[in-house]
Amino acid sequence: MKKEDESGLSIQERLKEVFEALDLSIYQIAKDLDENSSKFYNILNGRAKPSYDTILQLLNHYPQVSADFLLRGIPPVLHPGNPSNARLLAEQTSYQEVPYVPVKFHASFVETYTQGFRYEELETYRVNSEVVKNLRSPVILEISGNSMTPQLADGAKVLATPIDQGDWMYQSGGVFAVIYRDFFVVKRIRENELLTKHYLTLHSDNPLGGSVSVPANEIRGIWRIASIVSSPVE
Repeated sequence: MKKEDESGLSIQERLKEVFEALDLSIYQIAKDLDENSSKFYNILNGRAKPSYDTILQLLNHYPQVSADFLLRGIPPVLHPGNPSNARLLAEQTSYQEVPYVPVKFHASFVETYTQGFRYEELETYRVNSEVVKNLRSPVILEISGNSMTPQLADGAKVLATPIDQGDWMYQSGGVFAVIYRDFFVVKRIRENELLTKHYLTLHSDNPLGGSVSVPANEIRGIWRIASIVSSPVE
């Protein structure tokens, strides 16, 4: 059972409001604090509680956050007019609009991908420039289904970069988005057998998701998943 403060908000709910007020993704906050983003996902999902050190880290790194709100739920969430807000905004002003493929557009994306598909036809998703730095032709993909849980939940948005066809046979040990036939999936490649057996086996992280073997001549596109941009709180 979540422990609530005098305002009726649990620590998870207070942290969520703080993150929303800062207008930063969990990925960015974890990066700022030199932490693993899964730590914050677990906290916000109620699977873990923030330690005193974690709370202190947050308050030290983002001095505009009100300790009264974070610890006791007393508003406001951020100190009004705190000059450190301006400093934070100045540090976070570099953003990039990245082509975004939402679930509702998956089918159209697959149908038109090899028929002169143009990324400018897509809506865009705003991402901190540091996240996409040094990535070639990045795209944001929305995850559909739970085959890659717990790492990638339904509705998560991930940053991906295309793999040249000549390099498909060398990809393994990570998570990839793959178009084959009329399917668009995000799966893990454990061992790549395109060179030796001319097929690729794609695995789900969720044991219930199973795996699928895809002949080389049916693969139309592969993207490497570089990072999680956002993930829903369950």
